[in-house]
Amino acid sequence: MVHGDSIGAETCRRLLADWLTDMELISAGGMAVADRYIGYMKPYATSHRDFDADEAFRHQVLNVAQALGAAVKLACAGHLEDPGKGLKDPQPK
Repeated sequence: MVHGDSIGAETCRRLLADWLTDMELISAGGMAVADRYIGYMKPYATSHRDFDADEAFRHQVLNVAQALGAAVKLACAGHLEDPGKGLKDPQPK
């Protein structure tokens, strides 16, 4: 979950997702990632009030957390595997 107040939330989310993928973490799925703006172009000091007032955003944060939690449970039970498991990287870093 990435939030911003003016620019760059989507770029930041993509950079974080790419970094975690480079570390070979398994994605928890599309519902486990989101980027949004809180209080667009408003002072940071009021962003918590803007967050509290945005019910849809709070629900989206809850969805992200629940999707991640479900993926962790699946992984712990041995039911969430990397589709690329066993493949060799032809150009390892």
